[in-house]
Amino acid sequence: MLLMLCVCFVVIFSILCYAWSFWGVTVFNFLFCGGGLWGLFGVVDVVSIFVWLMLGFCFYYVLNYTHHYFGHSICGFDLNKIIVIFVGVMASLVVTGDFLTTLVFWEYLGVVSYFLILFYLSYLSLRSSVVTLVSSRFGDVCLFLLIGLYFWGGASEFILCALFFFIVITKSASFPFISWLLEAMRAPTPVSSLVHSSTLVAAGVWFMMRYDLLLYTNNGAFIFYLCLLTTIFITGVCCFFFLDLKKIVALSTCNNIAWCVFYVLYGDLILALFQLVSHGVSKCLLFMMVGDVMSGSGGSQASNCVYSSLLYGRWGLFGLYSIILGLSGVPFIGVFFTKHMLLSGFSSFINCLFFVVVLFCVFLSYFYSFRLCSILVNVKISLSSGVYFLCGGGAMVYLWLITNYFTGGTLDENFIGFYWVTTLLILFQIVAFVCFSYYLYNSVILTWWSSSLFGSDNLVEYAFELFCNITVILSGFYYRWDKEVITLLGSGTYYPLTLLYKNLISLLFISSIVLLLVICILY
Repeated sequence: MLLMLCVCFVVIFSILCYAWSFWGVTVFNFLFCGGGLWGLFGVVDVVSIFVWLMLGFCFYYVLNYTHHYFGHSICGFDLNKIIVIFVGVMASLVVTGDFLTTLVFWEYLGVVSYFLILFYLSYLSLRSSVVTLVSSRFGDVCLFLLIGLYFWGGASEFILCALFFFIVITKSASFPFISWLLEAMRAPTPVSSLVHSSTLVAAGVWFMMRYDLLLYTNNGAFIFYLCLLTTIFITGVCCFFFLDLKKIVALSTCNNIAWCVFYVLYGDLILALFQLVSHGVSKCLLFMMVGDVMSGSGGSQASNCVYSSLLYGRWGLFGLYSIILGLSGVPFIGVFFTKHMLLSGFSSFINCLFFVVVLFCVFLSYFYSFRLCSILVNVKISLSSGVYFLCGGGAMVYLWLITNYFTGGTLDENFIGFYWVTTLLILFQIVAFVCFSYYLYNSVILTWWSSSLFGSDNLVEYAFELFCNITVILSGFYYRWDKEVITLLGSGTYYPLTLLYKNLISLLFISSIVLLLVICILY
């Protein structure tokens, strides 16, 4: 009953908002530096409504799943308090219509996510929260520079596009900023089901939809396409070799979010919205179901040390299969229609090499999805005993998977060359599944590279090592060298001589400061 009330509320609220969805509401003016006025805008449009809809469904499920996950202990109530703040900041972020307000709410979003990941208060949680915070701060710095250049003017188009590029790939966890999304897996599973579905990674897609600077320029489009396809390829290949179930699901998040950004860059906002909302709700439910599988196996995340989902019964297994295959895009459920529309639009594309790469990346998602399904039902490598710990999505899973079947009928599709494209897709799927997957599993080089996300984890380790070295160097400046010198000079001497040395060092220090002040005044 409560679920139906929430659904009715969201639907009615969306209908009311849609009546004025294209209005931009000015909230207030802010006195900025230089005496200029910076207008802060709150915008409610189709993008905001779709993101609110996705956020509302995920928020409702996560609130209930938190108590189920912690066994109705006090930890669940404490975590829900932070989740409510997190969702409130995210809901406020999606209605911002200017760079300055977006930066403010993005800072709040990063701070709250830091405490969500730090919930377990362990060393690994602290390290993961710091990596996530620093990685997201890189995009915030680029947004801060973009605000300055936008206000003062005079910046070249290339610099603006470069800053916009780094903001989007950082917030959407694209290559080489994939590691922070996997580090965020140290948080509790309810946090992962919210962060990896409809909040942090979705904020990057929302930013590109709201401030679509690259759609009005040709600078950097090829680099953006290359980065997105590289992300899709890396996440698809790494899913073949990872044994951690939560990391496999997180990599599929990077894969699907990269497709959302790809759709926006391609110029189809509706496809991107369908992909974003379908992936957000489905991934939230998938994290909860996979989390129950791991909880029923004593908390094990290793794919070869979990209680097989086949032993849970057909209902839970069918729910897992429906969500996983729906996220990969099997016919007539999930994101199938968005990928089908994309490929039909690319059927008359001039660059054949680019079309083949896109085609390969599409079917790479099928391969890791089939592997994840086989892992969850493989009885031979699973635990022989477990606990029935299930919080299924219920009818919402199946209702949401067929939503795109009805919404896809409202889109215009290009049927030019449809039959040969369909034949090519089927042949490519069979050949790639038989040949490519066999050689991929036997490749030592790909196995070694996939363990570090093709160098993304190495960048994090190098940055952490550089930070430690800089900390060691800077620690020398905090040391009381004057006290050490006085101690060395005064050892074995009389007290008046020690006092003289102390006065001389103090006089030398004061003289140095005065000299620096004089130089600064003169020059």
